[in-house]
Amino acid sequence: MTHDMLYDPIRQKDVPDTPEERVRQATIKFLMDEVKVPQNLIAVEFALSTVEPSTDDRVDILVQSFKDNADLRHPWLLVECKAPGEYTWEALQVQLNKYLKVLSPKYVMLSLGDAVRYFALDATTKRFKKIDKLPAFSV
Repeated sequence: MTHDMLYDPIRQKDVPDTPEERVRQATIKFLMDEVKVPQNLIAVEFALSTVEPSTDDRVDILVQSFKDNADLRHPWLLVECKAPGEYTWEALQVQLNKYLKVLSPKYVMLSLGDAVRYFALDATTKRFKKIDKLPAFSV
């Protein structure tokens, strides 16, 4: 089965045009155009082995925060993208929970096709609470 290709501005290469990749590329565009995240702070298919060598998991999109000397374990945003109809919110949550054992992002974005949910880490309770939208990125 051959696929058309999409250009990924972060990886700077063509990638197969799959339903999940369309969600990922739309999310990248949203992050750069609407949230104003600098392109150089976005990582696509970020290997968690970078911070935890015992895992081979990959996060769809990670937005780094270099404020306050933050390290890779404390990104500004963790994003998980799935094509519509392939996953449920519950399955997406299970996958996210694996990542949260390694990373402590300030925000989480879950994209299930066109449906999106946002969460912010509550500094006091150390739990994520649902929010209506991501704030604008600030350096």
